[in-house]
Amino acid sequence: MADTKVYSSLKSYVLLILCVFFWSLNYISRQILLQEFSPYFLSALSLTVIGIVFLIWAFVSKIVVPINRKQFLLLLLSATIGLIANQVFLYQGLQRTTATNASLIFTLSPLITAGLAALFLKEKITWRMIAGCLVATAGLSMALGLTGFHMHTGDLLMLGGAFTFSCNLIFVRILSSGLSPFIVTVYCFALSSLLFDPFVFTFSKIEWHHSLWIWGLALGSILIAQGLTNVWWNKGMQTVGASKAAILLNLQPLMTMLLDLIVFRHVISTGKIAGAALVFIGVMFGTWQKGFFKEIAFQKMKRGIVSEKSSNGARGK
Repeated sequence: MADTKVYSSLKSYVLLILCVFFWSLNYISRQILLQEFSPYFLSALSLTVIGIVFLIWAFVSKIVVPINRKQFLLLLLSATIGLIANQVFLYQGLQRTTATNASLIFTLSPLITAGLAALFLKEKITWRMIAGCLVATAGLSMALGLTGFHMHTGDLLMLGGAFTFSCNLIFVRILSSGLSPFIVTVYCFALSSLLFDPFVFTFSKIEWHHSLWIWGLALGSILIAQGLTNVWWNKGMQTVGASKAAILLNLQPLMTMLLDLIVFRHVISTGKIAGAALVFIGVMFGTWQKGFFKEIAFQKMKRGIVSEKSSNGARGK
């Protein structure tokens, strides 16, 4: 039982880290796409494509389930606040602020999530989680070379994006107690597209003439970095908890910085390396489970003893 729990937790952390990686990669993709599409159209396109694909998947798999009134209200909140508002804040913010500020502001999400989780989910906030979050945030400031911080319009919009993202984590966490993470994702995206699409197509000018490469980048960004990762994130968060899952978001600016080095060949300074080390220490300290690797070693040794006994028993026969 303990063995299953440990490996389930480890698998969840791997899924969460993969999500952060794809979100970091998607940040670069969004910067390219915003040069071709309006923020509102990109938001609507994201919600619609994911909603349609996942809804078809759910019907083909025959996993569509009825929901009660409470679940519908939570799904409605998740769709409007956690998806529609989040997408609008995010894309509008990325047009008005720098990548450095956007990355730093988004690291506030763990602190916001921890506060919301303690308020609504009664999750325990440990001193390790708080200390890890603060150390990681300090590391990000050093890694990104921040010497000052001014709340311009773009920064405020990104702060709204961080807050709505944290709100969505809480909604999903509550919904996952009665629905599978995938069904939660399907229903939320389907609802959000039904609510948001009429507004966008009525009041926004849409340009359809773009290269196949741009459309391919847009669809890949949507299906993988915004669709599949949502399922993984919800599944991983269901195991480790909303607060601990959100701490891993501190890795996103760090991964974005590394991708920036690979893609654009930007030099990494000593200060960035030192900041990256602090981010790693903060995340590990905040999410570390006491006795985690001892438990894994014990279970391996236990399986080895059982295997040896089975082998000896077989030879005896």
